[in-house]
Amino acid sequence: MEESKILAKLKDNYDYKILSIDFLRDSGGTTYIVNGEEQKFFLKIAGKAFQDTIRQSVDIVRYLYGKGFPVPDIIETKSGMPMLETYDEGQEYLFVLYEYIDGKEPNLCACGEKVGELVGWLHKLLLDYKGTLIERDYRFFVERYVEILRRKNYPLADTYAALGAKFWERVKDCPVSICHGDLHRGNLLETADGKIYLLDFDTICIAPRMFDVMVMCDMTDYFNLQAADIITTREVYKNFLTGFTHHINVTEAERASFNDWIVIRHFQLQATIVEIFGLDCIDNDFIDMQLQWIKSWEEQFCTEA
Repeated sequence: MEESKILAKLKDNYDYKILSIDFLRDSGGTTYIVNGEEQKFFLKIAGKAFQDTIRQSVDIVRYLYGKGFPVPDIIETKSGMPMLETYDEGQEYLFVLYEYIDGKEPNLCACGEKVGELVGWLHKLLLDYKGTLIERDYRFFVERYVEILRRKNYPLADTYAALGAKFWERVKDCPVSICHGDLHRGNLLETADGKIYLLDFDTICIAPRMFDVMVMCDMTDYFNLQAADIITTREVYKNFLTGFTHHINVTEAERASFNDWIVIRHFQLQATIVEIFGLDCIDNDFIDMQLQWIKSWEEQFCTEA
């Protein structure tokens, strides 16, 4: 949708004097900074393919906001709706306007325990959420990527399949719960007064809760495994669990699964990247590099408790 049309729809449907919009990014939904006369907002626009995801995210955010959890408030339309459903040239769009949070990504090395407590509180609150959510299992975490490799005729697809099956066997009994689903550090914002907000619930799902823990605590370089990053990851993980366990009991078996989840993350994230950007966004050299990363990690850490 053209920016002039977006701006006109915002002016027509919200009780704020809106001056301009600035494009941010396009990935699963198009996002903008909305500049009002007195304040800023954050706008997410979803086409038809992502509307179910956005609707679920809005429901979760409203539930959490009502519980006092630090998420951005959703700005209602003039008619009191949390979303604006609109059309342009025969296409259906969904607008969600959020409170703008002025902050930066926190330094997890300095506030790992604080973030862990925040995420633990999130998981505790979501135990009482009554909405219906998609369940993520072996198919999502491992098989998607193996199937992509076979479609690309990658010669070591069976090697990936065997590794994925082995690591899933090690984590498959981890307790499941409602998870954020994409709990990386970029979805945290720390304000000048030290308050930390959690953002972007578009991937909310039912999955092993250690997946959320691992994604937040993994400080390794996705492309180059380095000793210093491993040390940092372990320290962040230790501090995070100190806070997380204020709200959620974590078994010893779950604690030990952290190293295995890091490997599974590589399967899951690669599949998601290809689904968004297409089959040709990765080549055999890149896939080989990822395989070596996984094997190096396994040799060093995945036999440890």
